[in-house]
Amino acid sequence: MPVASKPVGSKSADLKPTDSKPIEEARNDYLGRTLAKPMSHLGASWLIRPERDEEESTSESFIQLKLAPGMTVCDLGCGNGYWTLPMARAVGKDGKVLAVDIQREMLHKLRERSGRLKLPQIKPVLGEIDDPKLPTGEVDLLLMVDVYHEFSHPESMLWGIRRSLAPEGVVALLEYREEDPAVPIKPLHKMSKSQIIKEYEANGLKLVREYNDLPWQHLMFFARDDSPLEQIEPVAFK
Repeated sequence: MPVASKPVGSKSADLKPTDSKPIEEARNDYLGRTLAKPMSHLGASWLIRPERDEEESTSESFIQLKLAPGMTVCDLGCGNGYWTLPMARAVGKDGKVLAVDIQREMLHKLRERSGRLKLPQIKPVLGEIDDPKLPTGEVDLLLMVDVYHEFSHPESMLWGIRRSLAPEGVVALLEYREEDPAVPIKPLHKMSKSQIIKEYEANGLKLVREYNDLPWQHLMFFARDDSPLEQIEPVAFK
């Protein structure tokens, strides 16, 4: 069930203990979209391929996250840590990076990489397919890179994600553009802006920022629908 709308401007008090998690079975489709299957840990090397920044402008995406020392952030679907490690450096020793994945093997690879770099602010979290296992109301920024479209329980996950956000916290969503046939990714692993907004608004989230100059991906920022952050209208893809 979608999260009910709440009055704009209220603070953490709107996250009531009585707000119940959706009862949801694994899905094959959601709101008109066919769901993709998750990438196996066996493909983890593709995540850290040397040409990734050149292809996707990941360094530009990272700048747009606007991370700062002391923030509590989450890399949801962290894999082997391509984004987790620079996020940890950005938030510093006084910050925290909740690195969530549902595959133990991915978290093992992350621990191997982060252990060599001595980044104790990284906190690996073994999530579940319907629960990101995040604290309530603490996350300043939650990053999902090309992973949301693979969720088998999208309502349950968005419920947990929404609850994890601080009042002015945001979800930073990167997804390959469905509108662009030139993006060399299988169609099931792409999403359109309109579909993203349909699913996020149905689950109590609103668009508050976007960045439209990446070569392959949409970068969209969502806040809780009761956040003081102002909702914006998306720019149509051309």
